[in-house]
Amino acid sequence: MDLVGGRAGALISVFLSSAAEDIEQAEVVRKRLDRLGFEIVRLQHGASGPGTAERIEEAVGGASAFLALLSDHYLASAWCMAEAAAAIKSEEQLRAAQPPVAFIHVLEIARTQAPEATALSIYVHLNAAGTAPLDAALDELRRRLRPAAELGSHSSVIAGSQHEPPEFHNRREELDKVVNGLTDSGGPHFWLVVAPPQLGKTRFLGQVLHELQTKNADAALKVEWEQRSVDLRLHPDARRDSGQLLARMFGLSEAVPASPEALRSLAREIRRKNVSLLCTLDSAELLEAAAAERLRSCLSKLYKLIPDGRPAMRFGLVIASRSVEEWRGVWPAPRISDLSLTGFTVEIVGQALREFAVDCRRQDGPEMLARYAASVYKLSEGLPGLLTRCLHWIKDEDWLEMERLDSQELFEELARPYIMADLLSPHSLFDQNANPGSLPSGGSGQPRLALEHAFRVLAPYRFFTLSHLTYCLGSDPGFADAVQQAGWTAQDLLQAISDTALLEEPLNEPWQELHPSVRRLLYRYYFKSAEQRVAAHRDAMDFVRIWSGRQSGREQVIGLVEALWHQAVMLSLSEPAEMESSLAESARKLAGQLAHSESFTAAELRRYAVRRMRDDGELQQATSSVNGLFDWLVAIVGSASGY
Repeated sequence: MDLVGGRAGALISVFLSSAAEDIEQAEVVRKRLDRLGFEIVRLQHGASGPGTAERIEEAVGGASAFLALLSDHYLASAWCMAEAAAAIKSEEQLRAAQPPVAFIHVLEIARTQAPEATALSIYVHLNAAGTAPLDAALDELRRRLRPAAELGSHSSVIAGSQHEPPEFHNRREELDKVVNGLTDSGGPHFWLVVAPPQLGKTRFLGQVLHELQTKNADAALKVEWEQRSVDLRLHPDARRDSGQLLARMFGLSEAVPASPEALRSLAREIRRKNVSLLCTLDSAELLEAAAAERLRSCLSKLYKLIPDGRPAMRFGLVIASRSVEEWRGVWPAPRISDLSLTGFTVEIVGQALREFAVDCRRQDGPEMLARYAASVYKLSEGLPGLLTRCLHWIKDEDWLEMERLDSQELFEELARPYIMADLLSPHSLFDQNANPGSLPSGGSGQPRLALEHAFRVLAPYRFFTLSHLTYCLGSDPGFADAVQQAGWTAQDLLQAISDTALLEEPLNEPWQELHPSVRRLLYRYYFKSAEQRVAAHRDAMDFVRIWSGRQSGREQVIGLVEALWHQAVMLSLSEPAEMESSLAESARKLAGQLAHSESFTAAELRRYAVRRMRDDGELQQATSSVNGLFDWLVAIVGSASGY
């Protein structure tokens, strides 16, 4: 087994993986990549023997990037599958070392019978099949593979751009809710701020104290606040020891025992300062469950001791976490109130963009800036980390050809690093305190791949159950294979998804949901073309109708609204002229299928359906291209006759 090809001095090396039957096309690709300045690495296929897997891993791991030439021959080749497996393992290692790394790329050189039946289906695909021009696909590949040195230190895809992040005047409603609770004698005084990664939890904690001080300056009765902050990312020693955490929280040199005497002593020291105390705990998902339980018990006791007999004194706690499970519940008092952070609205994005334009000495009119804001919001889905990348890109590009913000190409350039480094990072997908030995025998790479596939198949759905996962496993061979390789059952997979940081929390329903902004971002990332999106929504709509038909009571209504939404999105992309008549017919049929149960009459279910529809902003948006259509659908569903 020998390495073939290669050119000294190339900027970047590409491992070229192809089936033996595709040797002619592989040679064409090799020559063109060679002319573009890449070093090409290939392995000659041969009989497998001892050490073959290790040699493949060494060769693939030594390259800067991996390019698979996808065809039916490739999918049928055990050798190619071994190279692909080695590439997935290498990308996992690279991503952990210095994220984000886009190591794997797929070039479709022929139409395949089942492109989703491979673990490579979740990676970027370039099309050179049929009449698609190879030169265009390879030029796009060259752009994706260009090294950081060519991008320059100010590129928006490089962490640490020279531009300061813009100021987002946001969170007004959330801040008022927390600050009013902290300052009111009746509370609530304990808060849990929960959100997926990069949604601004850390910044929110800092804003709370600022708002307290601002409110204090305007109040007739002055209440001095002192903040004690701990970020568990910086203090790994405190993640399993509540005594160490209390010591860091209150500026003590030794761990605080959980004994009543120690807590009374701590309360006396705090009371002698005669100030209200705000404790903030960041990255609380890193705290081990037992330590979280002990910490909550200690803070509950301090809550009773500190303001005792001093009505003006407050003791507040604000926790920021990606998970709610360790903190929910009523006992011990006080109850911890949940606050789920959302993505920024388009209005917040517009405000930031207007101020950004002033800083850049731009003279764009309000209508133009509003169009830009809509494009930035669509690309970023209001996620602060990606919003900042977008605005960095705008300034780096000197506001030229802003229509590129609406292109899938720029979305890939800006969103892919964010998705890989933040949303799909090991820290987001796995419990950082879990015992590595508790992972399935395949190791962290295979569970990660299974979870990425899971988010791919779930991205079109606004909620999911075990039935959804079971259906997707039966209809998507690539997904099923990744889950099998991870050593998981469908129930294991559902639990693994529940343990990630990408779900909407808190959620008071028996099913689960991806965080809406994250879901929409992953949907656009995994389903890149209108054709792929239409197919995804058609498949989802068919399943939801079957699922709904098996339900009773309010679940029938959930299925009705979801089926209408899937159909509306599908028609807006494929047959907009048919939207009005097709949706009206579906609304009549679905409403007519609502059946009374022991708990609800059909009339009650129709009224419930109307409420859910009127609260559904995404359904309204999907039908907005036809004036009056949404209200007509609501009227159809709400009427007893269906007309």
